[in-house]
Amino acid sequence: MLVITSLVILSTQPTLAADLFAAGKTTIKETAGDGSAVENAILAAGAIGAAAGGFMSRNWLGAVGGFAGGMIFWEVVKPLVGLA
Repeated sequence: MLVITSLVILSTQPTLAADLFAAGKTTIKETAGDGSAVENAILAAGAIGAAAGGFMSRNWLGAVGGFAGGMIFWEVVKPLVGLA
């Protein structure tokens, strides 16, 4: 009985714990969140990479498709990692 009671009490304790990374999360959201310089740099690097790939391979459809795929990936992943 003591073991069961201990397990029940211990299973509820994580919900009462403080978030140790709360300050870090807000800093990361401000640095790399929506409209930040980091996000613009990521998108600019993707555009430059797509342009370079298009010039070197003459496969403009693939370059534009790769850039569009990267944009879609970024917009899908951003909320999953907590940046949106």
